[in-house]
Amino acid sequence: MILDYINSRIKILWYTDPFLISREGVIVLETEKTFLIKLEEKNKFIRIFKAHGIFEITFKGKSFIIAGYKLVRKPWKRI
Repeated sequence: MILDYINSRIKILWYTDPFLISREGVIVLETEKTFLIKLEEKNKFIRIFKAHGIFEITFKGKSFIIAGYKLVRKPWKRI
């Protein structure tokens, strides 16, 4: 089973750039090292490095908190 986080909700709990903390949105694209997130406010998009933050992700109706460095790999290699 491939864990694909596209269309999952994400909240940034901690990030190296304090401006991004508490931002929320939907993951629209995932690469090996980044998420592209559509923010709720003003329909803006941001690309963030997974390894630089701690996130709350709502995936298939369940929320969990995870350090981004644990997600740094290609989605199809994640089991």
